[in-house]
Amino acid sequence: MGHIDGSVQARYSHITREMRDDLVANLTGEWEAALDARLAMCPTSPVAVLNDLLRERLRARR
Repeated sequence: MGHIDGSVQARYSHITREMRDDLVANLTGEWEAALDARLAMCPTSPVAVLNDLLRERLRARR
């Protein structure tokens, strides 16, 4: 962590369950926003995996 003093490392080296849950929720929100933005540009993709994700996202909106 770049600190010689062990007290700083001890304070920040472990994440809590709540921190992990918040991170997952925020990253999921970013992912969903990115899919929505991509969907707004074009509802299909030549990339099969992305096309499936877009189709499912569109279906979930209805």
